[in-house]
Amino acid sequence: AFVCCFANVYREMGAVDLAAALERCSGSLELLQQVVSETLNKAKTEQVPEIRQSIEEGDHTKAHFHSHSIKGASATIGFDGLSAIAKELDDLVRTGTVDGSVPLVDRLEAELEESLEYWKSHETAMAIALERCSDDQELFLEIAKEMISDVVPEQLTSLEKAVGEGDAASINICAVQLKDAAETIGASQLIFLLGPVITDTNDGKCDGCADSLQLIKEEAAKVSAFWEAVEADE
Repeated sequence: AFVCCFANVYREMGAVDLAAALERCSGSLELLQQVVSETLNKAKTEQVPEIRQSIEEGDHTKAHFHSHSIKGASATIGFDGLSAIAKELDDLVRTGTVDGSVPLVDRLEAELEESLEYWKSHETAMAIALERCSDDQELFLEIAKEMISDVVPEQLTSLEKAVGEGDAASINICAVQLKDAAETIGASQLIFLLGPVITDTNDGKCDGCADSLQLIKEEAAKVSAFWEAVEADE
């Protein structure tokens, strides 16, 4: 069984774009891991505390400096939701005041915590998937690209057909197969989305599966874009 501490709330579609971040890292998984981890951890341990202190001191210039930095850095690593909140804060303090900024800092900090949880789940899923390949990066990449091009699309088609027929047993079989594929390629959010579908259909229930299917298809497209962006020399 796959065990992982996924974020409790599925990330809003479009809030994170790791494929775009990977392209900026020239397709290097190693560089992506380094840049994202450093960016998020710096925001948590240094920049957000500096922003809070600046606001307490009424220093809008310093608050602007750090919020602007988070805005740009988080956009670079594909965490668009975090960047958007940092921009709201930056737009406010750059006008020369810190009045009304505390709620924005609270939102920024909450979004940062969710972003860290998201990244932790991604790293964990990728590590487990790599371990399945005996830590052979080349083999992992070969399998992932093959599954994204052939296996996952076929499984999505089968799942979509089962959902259309409203057959809970068939939906369950297809969802379990797709979840196994997602585990094989380290697709943490896809795994997370399939979990409730499997649980419900185990109990013979398929209400809401159509809505879940749409999210699953959208996430599968993002996973596909991510693996397509990985360079072969990884």
